[in-house]
Amino acid sequence: MATAPKVDKCPDKYDPYRPIDSTLHLQIARDELREEPTIAEQALQQMRDWIVKNPAIVACRTDAAFLLRFLRVRKFSHVAACETLERFLTTRQRFPAWFGQLDPSEPWVQKIIDSEFLVPLGRDGKGRTVFLLRYANLDIDQFDPVRQIRFFTMVFECLFEDALCGIGGMVWIFDESHVSMRTFAQWSLTEIKNYIDCVIKSYPVRVKEVHVLNLPLFGATVGEWIMSCCSEKLRSRLKCYPSVGEFVHKTEMHALLPTEYGGKQDVAELKRQLRQMLDRNRHIIVGLDGMKVDEKHCTAGRQANNRADLDTGTVGSFRKLNLD
Repeated sequence: MATAPKVDKCPDKYDPYRPIDSTLHLQIARDELREEPTIAEQALQQMRDWIVKNPAIVACRTDAAFLLRFLRVRKFSHVAACETLERFLTTRQRFPAWFGQLDPSEPWVQKIIDSEFLVPLGRDGKGRTVFLLRYANLDIDQFDPVRQIRFFTMVFECLFEDALCGIGGMVWIFDESHVSMRTFAQWSLTEIKNYIDCVIKSYPVRVKEVHVLNLPLFGATVGEWIMSCCSEKLRSRLKCYPSVGEFVHKTEMHALLPTEYGGKQDVAELKRQLRQMLDRNRHIIVGLDGMKVDEKHCTAGRQANNRADLDTGTVGSFRKLNLD
């Protein structure tokens, strides 16, 4: 059985940087992230030195796979990566109901996988990891926002361990067909804002595109609020479609979709892959609780939020979606 990664902030020995073996992702890493062996090795050493000297950090992983999550999302600026890491550790402690004591072997996790609420579609031709999310499949009486966030966190942790995902980024497809008003209403605006802040400011997530299909009229207001909490860069990567057919026509993801969408993938196999991914990384997920910070010494969480104002073009895209 695999054991959780060590969280000694000052281990006797560090593991070395190893380049990935995907030609496509090596090129992406160089072109988009400034990742070169010499730069990566230096940045890893700088982060490790910072962790040792930082009184806020009590226990933390220092293995290359973990630290490279933050370096890649910050394009190997070790100062920005260190700030994001401190936010990540602090966020986990401040929201234990969302991020603490996670275990993908729990029965409710198996049920949410079987619901086909979220299914992995693999990687597209650009090396990006693609997921399909369908809220109409979710029993919100069983899975409230807290459990949804806990499930997302477990999936994210698996993805963060995958260097190819960290380099290529993610694409999310939200099919809102047949979604109920209760599904939107179960989330408070405070929960939405807090969770988005946690993900954007603290998590090493590289979102390349977000596709929203069939958003109902009553969901437009919620959509506007969600996008108002996001960065301008992320808002620019949102694309809306009034139908699945238009999405298929305007993108190159048809083959990745399940057969029920006219694609080539068996959803039963996709669920099996998701379950395997969570099982394979269970020791990583369970081991998160070993990392600790002393919040009295943390500095990253005290900085003001300089979020830009809502981009009217994105809001307009939601409204147009419901008028076409």
